[in-house]
Amino acid sequence: MTARDCLLRAARARSLRQSGTVALVLVLAALAVAALAACGGGGDAEPPPPTEPLSAEDAELAAHLSEKTMLLWEHYNNYDLESLRTLYEPSYWLAEEEQLRDDMKPFESRNIKFTPEETSPPTEIEPGIWQVKHTARFSGGSVNMKFLYEQFDGEWLLTYAEID
Repeated sequence: MTARDCLLRAARARSLRQSGTVALVLVLAALAVAALAACGGGGDAEPPPPTEPLSAEDAELAAHLSEKTMLLWEHYNNYDLESLRTLYEPSYWLAEEEQLRDDMKPFESRNIKFTPEETSPPTEIEPGIWQVKHTARFSGGSVNMKFLYEQFDGEWLLTYAEID
């Protein structure tokens, strides 16, 4: 056998090995796709772990905070800073009042109203701190908000709000 014949035979063997590798990869990819399809797809997130049901007291508080947050949007839609102030913890209100006033001006000048919906039920994220998440839609788009409430002298007040 000549050197040329050896080179040709080696080249054919390499080509067959590469073809075998490509075929194996294609078979594995097809199996992976089939497995994903059988399991309901690969892009679906796992459902969140089950949470324990709220106690009657916590369920009542969650309902109260849901109503309070919807009232917050109602006051904002009426451009009523004085009523809005009653929902805030006083020191947080002092820190946020001017920003709220400035943020409200463009909506008030165009009479734009928000249509809020709760996207996450009230949840106790730390002992004594509850979080509510809302999406509020308006004619120019939407905003996702996170609100935190804490209790002061028996009253649940807003202590933090941010765009989520």
